[in-house]
Amino acid sequence: MAASSEYLTGGVNDVRLKPKLLRSLTRDLDETGDARSRAFTGEEIAKILEKIQVHGVLSEVLPEDCVGKKDEAKLRKEWRSAVDSWVERFLSLISDKMPQKCWAGTCLLGITIEKCTAERLIVSYAVWFEKLLQNIQASSNNHFVCEASYACLSDLFTRLSSFPSVKKGSTSFAGRLVQPILQLMDGDGPLMEVAIDLLCTFIKFYPSAIYRYYDKVEFELTSKISSVNSDMEVLKKISGALALLPHAKGDSGSWFTIMQKLLFSINSLLNDIFQGLEEDGKGSEVMKLLISAGKEAPSSLVDQTKLSEGNLRATKRLRDIISPLLCSLIYSCCSMLTNPYPVQVALPVRALLSLIGRVLDVDGTLVSNTVLPSTTSLYQELLCSELPSFHSYILDLLIALIKGLKSQLLPHAASVVQPVTDFFRRATLPYIRAKVYYTLELLLHSMGVGMSLCLAEHVVGNASIDLDEGCESTCISKLAIEASLKNSAKKRKRGRLSSQSNGVEEETNNVIAGKKSTPLSLKIAALRAIDTLISVGGSVKSESWRLEVDRLLINVATRSFDVFTGKAGKYSCIEESTSSQEEYCLVALQALLASLLSPSHVRPPYLSQGLELFQKGKLETGTKVATLCEKALLSLEVLIHPRDILLVNYPIPVAATVSTDEFGDEEMYHGWWVESDNENQLPGRENGDQSPKDLKKDEQPQLMEVDAEKSHSIEERREDNREAAALSTEPEKIESASDLQPQLNFGHAEPAVDQLPSQDLGTTNSEPTLSVSLNTVADSQSKGDTVEDRPSTSKDSDSDSQGSEPDIVWDDPDTDSEKSDANLEESDTD
Repeated sequence: MAASSEYLTGGVNDVRLKPKLLRSLTRDLDETGDARSRAFTGEEIAKILEKIQVHGVLSEVLPEDCVGKKDEAKLRKEWRSAVDSWVERFLSLISDKMPQKCWAGTCLLGITIEKCTAERLIVSYAVWFEKLLQNIQASSNNHFVCEASYACLSDLFTRLSSFPSVKKGSTSFAGRLVQPILQLMDGDGPLMEVAIDLLCTFIKFYPSAIYRYYDKVEFELTSKISSVNSDMEVLKKISGALALLPHAKGDSGSWFTIMQKLLFSINSLLNDIFQGLEEDGKGSEVMKLLISAGKEAPSSLVDQTKLSEGNLRATKRLRDIISPLLCSLIYSCCSMLTNPYPVQVALPVRALLSLIGRVLDVDGTLVSNTVLPSTTSLYQELLCSELPSFHSYILDLLIALIKGLKSQLLPHAASVVQPVTDFFRRATLPYIRAKVYYTLELLLHSMGVGMSLCLAEHVVGNASIDLDEGCESTCISKLAIEASLKNSAKKRKRGRLSSQSNGVEEETNNVIAGKKSTPLSLKIAALRAIDTLISVGGSVKSESWRLEVDRLLINVATRSFDVFTGKAGKYSCIEESTSSQEEYCLVALQALLASLLSPSHVRPPYLSQGLELFQKGKLETGTKVATLCEKALLSLEVLIHPRDILLVNYPIPVAATVSTDEFGDEEMYHGWWVESDNENQLPGRENGDQSPKDLKKDEQPQLMEVDAEKSHSIEERREDNREAAALSTEPEKIESASDLQPQLNFGHAEPAVDQLPSQDLGTTNSEPTLSVSLNTVADSQSKGDTVEDRPSTSKDSDSDSQGSEPDIVWDDPDTDSEKSDANLEESDTD
């Protein structure tokens, strides 16, 4: 039987479990690799990696409760020994001649690099690098081992970049790998992809290692982009590396040169594929904006002769070569605009916007009756099938430009809004329209309320079409139709074929005809755009569209909630997933909340319906909809119960704490409003009620202290009120204190009035004060003064009766002291 000390007293949280488990995994590696004839499998390695990540057996960090104990040194030594055995085992596997064992050891090294301590990494990284370099240089290893080695090196250099002490050594090691990486880029397949990933790691973290190879790396990347054998995903990866390349030099000139070459190459490709589909001179306009007068054109990143050589037909060349190449170059521009750069650079904004507008203006129709030989009907059909991809990528470029410049794009707002809104009017594909909505949303966020005045009619009109369910629809706003007619009148006249004319009315009908099958992704994009429009410019000149949008949002939110809860009926979306329906409901409720909270010249017309909807959504416990509805009800509280909350920090009124084991009305009432000096009385004290002074020592309420200097004026004003009230009225006799209700009675000469929070406003001379005096009431009535908040009194009641209670009159703070003196003089005379 095992000794009691060998058991884990802490169970799964016992720190001794980690070294024991690591030794067990090491033994499994020995048995699997040596005792059995077959090698490691991917499933076995995956289980080992999972246990290492879950239990953290490589961290070598003791918990706080073990630090300082007598067995701390023993635990540290045992754990360090277990990790040493683990490292020795996977290093032996990496050196094994069997490819499966070498691959397994490389995978285990990767997880060790990620999870081991910083001290062990700094001590061992040189040995690990040499082992991996041997695997790369060995020609006998298969591509699985090389691929795992490059991925492991990428992880190693990424983590070493956070340690300045090893920066020099790691940079030297990175320089030794640049040449092997460039050699691998001549081939294809996954090995080239991991090599490019490692190259990107060097450019970001070790730019000095790439600096001496800058021109060669640029040549290899551009030649690989022009390769006809690369697919779209590989081209994206190469384009991303090209976008990072200027970081190797870190100056503004290198960045501008690469951007200029990219735009020049894109424009050259568009000249080739848009022949006959756009007006002449479009490409020349972009070139004039891109290249200053007197300067030479930059070299193109695309070899046009290489693209045109061979026996490829024009249609196949467009589909297999030009289209992926054009999209990858645009993707590279997007990466350069969104990735941070260490220095400020000059951006050719006008050339970019002109290029974006050039692509968005092409819709596949011929611009003249003269058909070029290269523009056949088959070529036109193929180009129309590729145009949505071009439009999507060019919208991504515009989105990246907006994100990069933000409000700095405001001087070029007209050049952005005009082509986007014209394109929005023609776009019919759902994913394209969703991306346009996102573009308009970014414009509203970046340029503010001024942009909302320009985009309101376009957002509202198109969103009304996309959100309409086809039932009693009146959401097709006249505003959108008028805007479309206005834009078509401003648009330059073009010589298009009469059979291909696209009038505003025909386009609107085409969009409406397909609205019944609108996917939820498009509806979500439309709702987010409306939400942004209301949040940014819902209170500025929104009278023409605000009421229409409010009605649209309450209807959409109700339908989306019914779809989410399964009560939709004819609005059910069977083809959509549950997560999409929940997201649709969330976005609709968020837009409705923005509609209710946005300032307007009238009360929200659908406030009651919105509150009812949020109350229903709150009952969907455990969902994101319930969480949103709870926050929405909290936000709408200011509309349900508006309050005038003071913005100044006045002294807090003195209040006593109530004992937790006494919950009776009398006990709670007696200790609720108390003076700090314990001299004032609560209503009914003269009838036998126990005062705070009569309480036991342990039962007395704890009073809050108030600064004497701040409360000095308050005390003087209280004394004046007490004297005036005592001279003007006689206290009323109460038969039983138990008949009193827990409320403040302002009809007696009690200091309860002084305990109100409003009395603390007396610290300033600008706030009104309370005065209780029959003479003051009589004077105000004789002068015909009326106060709205004063309790009404009967005309037949006698003002001199002792049983009557005085009214509370809001006195002017400037004449408060004069009225108090007058009351005292009249009382002395009486």
